[in-house]
Amino acid sequence: MGELRLLSPQGMLGYGYPEESLRRGLEASPHMIGVDSGSTDAGPYRLGSGKPTVPREAVKRDLSLMLEGALELGIPLLVGSAGGAGAREHVEWVLDILDEVVLERGKRLSLAVIWSDVDKNWLLEKLGKGEVEPLGPVEPLESEDVLKARRIVAVMGVAPYIEALEGGAQVVIAGRSNDPAIFASFALWKGFSPGLAFHLGKILECGAMASVPGSASDSMLGILKEDRFL
Repeated sequence: MGELRLLSPQGMLGYGYPEESLRRGLEASPHMIGVDSGSTDAGPYRLGSGKPTVPREAVKRDLSLMLEGALELGIPLLVGSAGGAGAREHVEWVLDILDEVVLERGKRLSLAVIWSDVDKNWLLEKLGKGEVEPLGPVEPLESEDVLKARRIVAVMGVAPYIEALEGGAQVVIAGRSNDPAIFASFALWKGFSPGLAFHLGKILECGAMASVPGSASDSMLGILKEDRFL
């Protein structure tokens, strides 16, 4: 494949986007649609509380239009960090909305759900074996931190997404994810350069923020080639 077209309708699921932007993106015959659904901008509150970041009605509107377009073109739809923080409660919340949309529209699809929750006992065992190291300048993790935490999630990369795509998933709803991995996974699955895939993925995960004027509530189409992207 000499060219891959990746469509990002918005910077975060539920932020809204013009239907015209999505329509124009779909007219470009993209090979996949991807959308980030999480953020650390608000700190750890969403993860700890289990509450979503945006209203249910907003997610339903955005998701239903994307789903319709993806199924019409026969391309996969990938949603990362579902529900705001990607914990089980957040993923289940998005799945409930998806179920509602599918029933209302009378659709059938192949769905992959990827959980990112980490079991406390497993983590405590790894901590006891000295297999947990701090990332950058943060303080070392203590057993007390693990025991006090309401929810713990890992940040997944491309591997779980690629496994879902290889399994034939039309829609992927994933827990906490590396934002660029939502798009890079599809590109790597198709054999494109990891460097280009992740660079383009980082731009696309914010929707049209890299455009002028920038907006997370608008769409962007990325065109990936063997030696460059547009």
